[in-house]
Amino acid sequence: MTSDAAATSTRDIRLPALSATMESATLIEWRIRAGDTVAQGQPIAEVETDKVDMEVEAPFAGTVVSLGFQPGDQLAIGEVMATAITADEDLLGFLDQADAAPASTVSTAALAAKSSAIIKAAPAARRLARENGLDLSGVRPTGTRRQVTIDDVHAHLDRPAPEQRTAATRRATEAVVNRSAAIPQFTLYRQLDLTWANAEKRAESWTTIFVRAVASTLRLHSDFNAQWSDEDGAPRPLDAVRVTIAVDRPGIGLTTAAVADPDQGDIASVDRLVRQVIDRARSSKARPGDLAPAGLTVSNLGGFGVDRFNAMITPPQLAVLSVGAIGMRAVATGSAGLRAALTCEVGLTIDHRAADGADGARFLDTFADLVERGR
Repeated sequence: MTSDAAATSTRDIRLPALSATMESATLIEWRIRAGDTVAQGQPIAEVETDKVDMEVEAPFAGTVVSLGFQPGDQLAIGEVMATAITADEDLLGFLDQADAAPASTVSTAALAAKSSAIIKAAPAARRLARENGLDLSGVRPTGTRRQVTIDDVHAHLDRPAPEQRTAATRRATEAVVNRSAAIPQFTLYRQLDLTWANAEKRAESWTTIFVRAVASTLRLHSDFNAQWSDEDGAPRPLDAVRVTIAVDRPGIGLTTAAVADPDQGDIASVDRLVRQVIDRARSSKARPGDLAPAGLTVSNLGGFGVDRFNAMITPPQLAVLSVGAIGMRAVATGSAGLRAALTCEVGLTIDHRAADGADGARFLDTFADLVERGR
């Protein structure tokens, strides 16, 4: 090695733990290809864990040597996803030497003309473009030195099929459902009168109203603000109050995202936070905080016209609250009469190992008071 050559070393890129409960992940798609130069912190892959899509970022800058898995593969925490060379690239390293003629055979004018027409591209990207008859001048470069990467070429060619992503989501959902089915659980139902809440409500969503009330209820019934520990054989208390929201992704499948302290601050700020978390989950841009552990999930299918449903617990959580359609219904009055009121039906499904029916009834009673009367 010459004295001016950059020292290089091959390093592994391993799957990090993206959440406290994560044990493995399913690779949805690569954002890079072999031969690409990546910057530290650059998203290199999208994976699904605990039914949530997350981006894996490059832990260091370098040039990708190899990718160890294909979309749909299952990876364990710490498993080597890819390898990369960590070294400063030669400033002309992105030029394919086959495209350059020896200086002795080209005139100065020709060299000047050629340099202005050269398209900066990684060798692997240039080869792929040739194989597919793609003119690199029409490809938008995204490399760190404004060179065309192999991923830029793929953007013009083949992209991972949507069905691969859907299949990976379904497999992750199947794993969670199988674990949930092994838990002894029961459901309590209650109809809520939303007359007062509707009068107080402004632009915030009903999901925000319910999530906010659930958080306040968790503070008053702290036994539910925990997760089941197989190691302890008992619930393990959480260090903060968070509420998970079930989010539908049409054509892909269900995902979830957590909101921290949604009962703190003014309602408008909380509503913005809830909407942002839902948008990130729906667009597969979840942040690590969105996967933080929570004791309870809110699943709202009311917008689909579902009046009542029995939701399943997402292990290791202790409960899930289902929310049915909101609408005008007949409600009995104290004088044995009827009146029309805006109502909805909720169902609280509980892990029977952690609580019994009376515990759930008290939780629902507090939740109903907060929603119906604000106290």
